[in-house]
Amino acid sequence: MASSFEQLKREAVQLERQLEEKVSRYQQLAQRLNAAAATNDLSMTEQGSSNAPSWDEETSLQQEIQRLLNHLQDLIQGRLAQAARSPSQQAVVGRYRDIMMDLRSDLEKSQQTVRRAAERRELLQGSSAAAVQSGNDPAMDHLLRERNHIQNSMNAAGSVLGQAEAVRTDLRYQGRSLRTTQGLIGQITGNVPGLNNLIENIRRRRSRDDMIVAGVIAVCIVFTLYYMFG
Repeated sequence: MASSFEQLKREAVQLERQLEEKVSRYQQLAQRLNAAAATNDLSMTEQGSSNAPSWDEETSLQQEIQRLLNHLQDLIQGRLAQAARSPSQQAVVGRYRDIMMDLRSDLEKSQQTVRRAAERRELLQGSSAAAVQSGNDPAMDHLLRERNHIQNSMNAAGSVLGQAEAVRTDLRYQGRSLRTTQGLIGQITGNVPGLNNLIENIRRRRSRDDMIVAGVIAVCIVFTLYYMFG
């Protein structure tokens, strides 16, 4: 049963690494799509530049992440939880549940960023078409200038939010590392009572051996004194 748990744990570790790599890629892609939509850079998102973010790539990557998350969830709640017997193994299962929740939360936040980027792209496309139709309309020119000011403010706010999200992601990864360390410490702590029992048994046996040796020496001394003075 222990070997079965270790095999399932290794599978969970592989899924965790794949998900961390893909979620990180998705976060970067979401930020690039958001930046492209904020600047109304349609050539980046639609004309297929080699370095451009792609909406098709976003869809396929999101589907792959969802598939891996479902696989990890089935593994944790099914086979891994059933194979966990000791408290340390149950702690490992709990840690992977926390990791899965963190990864799902990161994905949902990036999905929100992608949705905002899609809405912004549609809005800017509509305003660009209106600008072409307006010609030299002063009112429309004023509205477009206002839109540019708002867009610049949104870009600045988006940059700050992007930096905050990057810091938050780093903190999450550090938290996962700390939980991994905590799990290892828990496993060592779970084995400590066995070590303590072994040390106590060794100490008792040594004390018993010392008493036997002392008794033999005392008997020898008594017989020697009896032989010399008896």
